[in-house]
Amino acid sequence: MRWTAMAALAVGLAAGCGGSGDAEEAAEAAAAAEDAALARQAEAESAFTLATFDTIAWKADSMAHNRGAVVWMFSCQKCHGQYGRGDGGFVQGGDTLRPPDFLDPDWAPGENHAELLRLISTGAVRGMPHWGLEERFRARDIDAAAWYIQEVLRQGIDPAAGT
Repeated sequence: MRWTAMAALAVGLAAGCGGSGDAEEAAEAAAAAEDAALARQAEAESAFTLATFDTIAWKADSMAHNRGAVVWMFSCQKCHGQYGRGDGGFVQGGDTLRPPDFLDPDWAPGENHAELLRLISTGAVRGMPHWGLEERFRARDIDAAAWYIQEVLRQGIDPAAGT
C-alpha cells in the first residue's frame, strides 16, 4: 500500500508540474522502486534457512526474555508499539506504518515459531525491514525477538514487569 501511495503521489506531482513526459518518468521511477523492493524480498526469502536457528539454545527463559526485550525495544517497538498492537506510529516515506496486532488471536504466525523466525528474518516488501539480510541481525537476536513476541507479548504479559 505504501508504494502504491508513493507512486500515485509521484505521478500526481509530475503531472501538475509539466507535460506527460514528467508523469511517465515518475511512473517509471515508482515502478522501478517497486521492482527493486520485490527483488530485495525475493533475495531475503532465498537467503533464509531455518537450519540457521538449529544451534540456538537458551540456558534459561530469562536469558531469552532479556535479550528479546532489548531487541524489541531498539528495533521493533517503534513500528509495532510497546505491547505489539501495531500502534507504534512510525512514519516511513510519508506513511504511518500499520503492522499487525500480535495479540489478535487470528494472527497466524503467533503460534508458529518457525514462521515467525522467517517473517522477522525476511521482512516484507513494504515497511518491514529484512532483519536477517539487510540489517544483518544475528540469528540469536532474531530468535530472541520471536521468543519475546510469543512468550511475552502474545501471553499478554506487561513487558515492563519482566519475568
